[in-house]
Amino acid sequence: MTAMNILRIPYIVCSAATAACALIAANYWYLSSRPTPAISDPPVASISDAPELHIMNAQSEVYGFQAALAEASRLNKKAAVCSAIAALFGAAAAILKQILNVNLKQAGR
Repeated sequence: MTAMNILRIPYIVCSAATAACALIAANYWYLSSRPTPAISDPPVASISDAPELHIMNAQSEVYGFQAALAEASRLNKKAAVCSAIAALFGAAAAILKQILNVNLKQAGR
């Protein structure tokens, strides 16, 4: 097996890993846009008859929004990490490609 063939294997692996990590990151970013907070219907009692119901309803909606934002943030973090890994694999693939091109030129092909 020649040196060029040996370098082609890691190049292909890095290229495939770049694509895989990018797809995973895209999936995480898609999922991060999906969390929707649970919004409850307003209480049937008027605010003057039962103000505590309206206060509790507003508080539960705030907690729902906090939970949705926390979930979106967690998924965004995973997407960013996967994107960074994809960038590293992409850089490695580019370096390997340049080495392969230099070797091909030197071999006179």
